[in-house]
Amino acid sequence: MLRTVYFWLVITLSTIITLPLFAFSHPFDRRGMVIKFYANIWGRLNLYTSGVRLKISGLENIIKDKPQIFMANHQSIYDILALITLPLHFVWIAKKELFRIPLLGWAMALAGCVSIDRFNPRKTQGGMNYIHTKIQKGASIIIFPEGTRSYDGTLQPFKKGGFTLAMRAKIPIVPITLIGTGKVMQRGTRKVHPGNIKIIIDKPIETLNLGLKDRENLIYRVQEIIGKNLSENLKLPAKLEVR
Repeated sequence: MLRTVYFWLVITLSTIITLPLFAFSHPFDRRGMVIKFYANIWGRLNLYTSGVRLKISGLENIIKDKPQIFMANHQSIYDILALITLPLHFVWIAKKELFRIPLLGWAMALAGCVSIDRFNPRKTQGGMNYIHTKIQKGASIIIFPEGTRSYDGTLQPFKKGGFTLAMRAKIPIVPITLIGTGKVMQRGTRKVHPGNIKIIIDKPIETLNLGLKDRENLIYRVQEIIGKNLSENLKLPAKLEVR
């Protein structure tokens, strides 16, 4: 109980402190590197106060100086805290509802996160067009293709939008598996359990010569990689579905 209270106190205070730093840096930080630096410290601080030990494998699979789309499974808000510590700069794609949360939504907007309206196809397409423009300018993207958090850690059906975007932009997809985040804080609760989080970064999957007819196979391939990592580390069945 004390750990949970401590975490929520620290994450609230650290976000309040970080917001002015984001706001001050934003007009001058065109590449987002300063904000990334602050965000990295914010993420590490809140992992530390939670009693979380983080292990990362596969950093060598990240392509340097080239846009790519990172696709990760989604179990907990700790997915964000863990991913934000990675030594690379990327643009987050997030559902618009998150931008309405005080402090968090403001920080996301200042950090350059892109809002997606999941229930308005026209606005979703507009958001995807904007993201495509960011990619053309050299930005990498990170997305949770399940679209929402899993309750039990098993993979939920993947949405197609991110894969269509990758093929349209002709950039690689890098599968990322997050292990243990759901045990630290499960969806539907706010209680913190100290533990271990592991990030597995797999080899990039090229999309250069792929068309829409290849999309289902591409989705299955990414699901298979992440699902295998989950089943090997958590003994969970992989649900390979597309929607």
